[in-house]
Amino acid sequence: MAFTFPDGLAPELYPLAWLVGGWRGYGVLTYGETVPEQAVYQEMVFDHDGGPYLRQRTTIWTVDATRSQDLDFEMPGLEGGDRLAPAQVWSTETAYWRPVAQEEPDPDDADTRTPVTRLELVSADPAGHVAVWEGWIQGPRAQVASQAVGRSRTAAAVTQMSRMVGLVGGDLMWTQDMAAFGVEELTTYASGRLGRVAEPDAPPSDPAAPASAPGGRGVGLEDAAAQGVGAGSAGPEGGGRGRTS
Repeated sequence: MAFTFPDGLAPELYPLAWLVGGWRGYGVLTYGETVPEQAVYQEMVFDHDGGPYLRQRTTIWTVDATRSQDLDFEMPGLEGGDRLAPAQVWSTETAYWRPVAQEEPDPDDADTRTPVTRLELVSADPAGHVAVWEGWIQGPRAQVASQAVGRSRTAAAVTQMSRMVGLVGGDLMWTQDMAAFGVEELTTYASGRLGRVAEPDAPPSDPAAPASAPGGRGVGLEDAAAQGVGAGSAGPEGGGRGRTS
């Protein structure tokens, strides 16, 4: 199937065009003893208003184990996501991606002739964090790292973050490392595998319907650190209605 650029997309965004749309699937959260390893339900939406930037909205839910089915982490994103019943919002974030320059690829790299597009991002989450990022995108791969992370007086201590995003077998794959809670080195925090959805605003499916819709406050990094939340409990990411992914 031939790829077509989204309607009204600014030419500056053509290298990012494959991101545009809605994505849903599953992933994993973990951060040492602060965030016990657990499966999560995820959603990302990339959209634009005709300007030379993309808006990214990311939401991560904890899952209700009693209403979820067994998950094979080799499953395609949509298939795996359909096996999970979202419970509470763990985190949500809004970010803006802006291409700022384009460079020719490394002449010694015989595998690609695709130019490298330099990126600047800004992000914010309701847990009290804002960040400025820099990085690049080349074909179906992108990598960014925080250049500055600001937080409100009561927000969890997060000092550095990095993310990788790629298109693999038609699925959006992503990972995030971060330094937080006094840990100085970047440490694995989140990952996900998401499939493209035709209607991003449609509610998530529930493998054990009928059931209540996802919602609730969720538990974020701040709460996890303070309460020692366990793996089956409501949330450990960077913030459920509190921090972000």
